[in-house]
Amino acid sequence: MRRNLRTLALLLGVQFVLALLFLGVRWLRAAPPEFAWQALDEPAPALSVVHGDAALVVPAGPHLVHFWATWCGPCQAELPSLLAAAEAEGVPLLAVTDEPWGTVSAWFGGEVPGAIVRDADGGAARRWGVAGLPDTFVVQGGRVVGRVDGPRDWRGDGARRFLVEVVR
Repeated sequence: MRRNLRTLALLLGVQFVLALLFLGVRWLRAAPPEFAWQALDEPAPALSVVHGDAALVVPAGPHLVHFWATWCGPCQAELPSLLAAAEAEGVPLLAVTDEPWGTVSAWFGGEVPGAIVRDADGGAARRWGVAGLPDTFVVQGGRVVGRVDGPRDWRGDGARRFLVEVVR
């Protein structure tokens, strides 16, 4: 009998520890990650872009400059949510690639969104200091004031707050 009580107490103790562990893991998973970005304050490098064959004027107001490529796996996953979030929040976006327009058009199935632009002279990524794709910059008043390096999920509340509070 005494042995049964010890075994029962041990099992109850193990269950209690496992329940606490489960709740701790659940709590950690429930905490949404912050939307990480780097604050900067430097002059915005020159940017000359085209959509199809038409040259575009870079927005004078706050906007995002996002470097991406069709061959970049993280870019492929990120770009649709960035396009949707920028449009939903009314944030001007220039999603810059240096690939030929035919490649870009084929990747979008012929319907290329207006935010997708091509680097006209091929040197923008170097001038902007892009080390890896994707890379996103916040421009305000001719200055780069923020950088989001690497892929992000632009569907979350943190990304939306970033777009509203930092970019606009």
